[in-house]
Amino acid sequence: MSHPLQRAAVTLLMALGLTGCPDPQASPPDAGTEEFAPLRITDDAESLLFTYLLADGSFQTVERVANVPEAARGQVVVVDTGLSPEKRRSGQVLYVADLTARREDGTYPYSLVSRFKFERELLRAPGDHSKALPAECAELAASPADRVVLYSTEWCSVCKTAAAFMRREGIPFQEKDVEKDPAAQQELACKALKAGKQLQGVPVLDVAGSLMVGFDRDTLVQLAARLPRQRT
Repeated sequence: MSHPLQRAAVTLLMALGLTGCPDPQASPPDAGTEEFAPLRITDDAESLLFTYLLADGSFQTVERVANVPEAARGQVVVVDTGLSPEKRRSGQVLYVADLTARREDGTYPYSLVSRFKFERELLRAPGDHSKALPAECAELAASPADRVVLYSTEWCSVCKTAAAFMRREGIPFQEKDVEKDPAAQQELACKALKAGKQLQGVPVLDVAGSLMVGFDRDTLVQLAARLPRQRT
């Protein structure tokens, strides 16, 4: 099966205790809000990706409900790869399903969760985890000393602005799309845990080990001064 957006978005970190909008299949959205694309989650769905939290703090994405471990089914981020990011409004919401509560018609309930709220809260107590990062996470959290790493998504206009600014200023950088690249997702999550940062969306820039959430020109220039000068 070919997926235009392999794996789920940067927010594939499962925070407990989140609340969201009611399941659109159970009741309509609040009056005055725009309608979100409905999602039909079943055991044999063909175009869905399911991302869940592993015990070691890393994340796994699978293509079937049956492949999600029982212990991880309470909160699972679901992405419909049959819809464009614009159609499912991935910049605003995430679909978080409860795969422990299959309905009589074979579907599973889900909530629409604010993407900002989800990303803000997923690392609400990072200090509790950063003291005991798994070995593979510690390796992923290492920062290159010779370039900036820009974590972005295709639809992020601020990410494009940051990239254009670094090209113009001659700041060496590498861009990683956290929506298309699951390795980049986990790498960013590990860096955020190590730095004790709360993710609030993209862009996120790793500048010589300093993690910048969002884009600020002056701060970037100041941090980039630590990078070795490029030969002309």
